[in-house]
Amino acid sequence: MIPLIAYLGLIPSLALCIILGANNLSTCLGTSIGARRLRYSQAIALASIGLMAGILLEGSKLSGAITTGIVSSSDPQFMLIIATSSFILMVFLTYRRLPISLSQVAVGAAIGAAIAEGIQVNWIFTSIIASSWFLTPIAGFLAANAISRVTRRLGKSVRGLFTQNVMYSYLTIASGVYASYTLGANTVGLIIGMVDAPASEHLLVSILLGLATVIGMVLLSRGTTLSVAENIVGLNPAASFAAQMGGAATVHGFTQFGVPVSVSQAVVGGVFGAAIPRKIVVRNDRLTREIILGWTAAPILGAALALVLSTII
Repeated sequence: MIPLIAYLGLIPSLALCIILGANNLSTCLGTSIGARRLRYSQAIALASIGLMAGILLEGSKLSGAITTGIVSSSDPQFMLIIATSSFILMVFLTYRRLPISLSQVAVGAAIGAAIAEGIQVNWIFTSIIASSWFLTPIAGFLAANAISRVTRRLGKSVRGLFTQNVMYSYLTIASGVYASYTLGANTVGLIIGMVDAPASEHLLVSILLGLATVIGMVLLSRGTTLSVAENIVGLNPAASFAAQMGGAATVHGFTQFGVPVSVSQAVVGGVFGAAIPRKIVVRNDRLTREIILGWTAAPILGAALALVLSTII
């Protein structure tokens, strides 16, 4: 069984995964819901399948991003501060119904806690991660833009509106499951690394955190999902597929290098990339500005809160 000391890190990590599920169903299947291709309950079921597959198959690729990447420490108290700081901020940002990057919050918290605890930070790897925050929405935008242009041409070769709708329905569903897969592999994988458990219990920890994420999707995700599904742009099925596939492919690419990135950044970038070729107008500039502001503030707030908690715990 998991040693008693590990539960100190497991409990806030479980809570963090619940908030992650609440905040990030929008990034996986929000565009599909907005395009009216899936009901909310169907989206949750499909997202759960993709999420668990990503955790079990590739979650290990991100489990050392903090403990061997940003710093060289797996001290339980250090990880507890990171998990607790991230949880508090994610609760606040989810309450605000903004799809925010947990990876940015956690990385900022890791830096703040390391400075407070006198732990050396690997600034080279940290700089790579910070660079990815700028590259992720751009890459998602470009990938979705290219996919949207290709599918637009292919759609013209498919005869019959009904046939096109059926084709895009399946493609949208597949891209949503793929986005959920990358969320499990990248972001949940990052959280798994916050739990100080022996290698023999890695599978159990992964399953528990995956189930916690699913619970968050089921109970708390409606608000942020509708923010992406309805409040930014109204996507048709073809553009919805391009946005999700472009964002998911971007995150999956970074996952192969063990770099934690924002699924929400990639997919929201994909939303805009898919909208342009089809001349879909972005209709909620205020919400878009709030999301971008949240991305900028997340690592700063994470670092500041971790510094404060380090002086208390």
